[in-house]
Amino acid sequence: MHKVIKAKSAEIFPVVQEILQNDNRVSVIVTGNSMYPFLRECIDSVELQKPDYASLKRLDIVLIKRNNGAYVLHRVCKKDNNCFYMVGDNQYVKEGPLYPDQLVAVVSAVIRGQKRIPCDSTLWMMLSRLWLFCLPLRRFMMKAYRKTGHLLKKFGIVRS
Repeated sequence: MHKVIKAKSAEIFPVVQEILQNDNRVSVIVTGNSMYPFLRECIDSVELQKPDYASLKRLDIVLIKRNNGAYVLHRVCKKDNNCFYMVGDNQYVKEGPLYPDQLVAVVSAVIRGQKRIPCDSTLWMMLSRLWLFCLPLRRFMMKAYRKTGHLLKKFGIVRS
């Protein structure tokens, strides 16, 4: 059993970076909803590994450090030789350009309950590709999803 430690990202991620430099992997619990529906806040964990910019590719989920010091976990939507762009799965606007020195870690797997889901599995990659393709429609899709959920709760079809 692993010990769970709660800490602010600004305090923990410098330690995580140090651990990753020795080719170790670190699991952290997901906070925030920017990667929903693929990553669920306080339910899923992600397994982080040392980044290698040369092997970074579209659809990878990465942890970066913004210029303001904030740490963010989002999906790569475009990569060039010396910069990349990313977007949260629950967002509509791309962020970038971001640079290799901002890259802290790459997500190698998602831990959901007792199941480890490798991010390079065929199903995960197929769903990720489809979801990124839907980027222009996400705003409407998520609005319809929330509205449907609200109506189902209102009429007692599902519980809160």
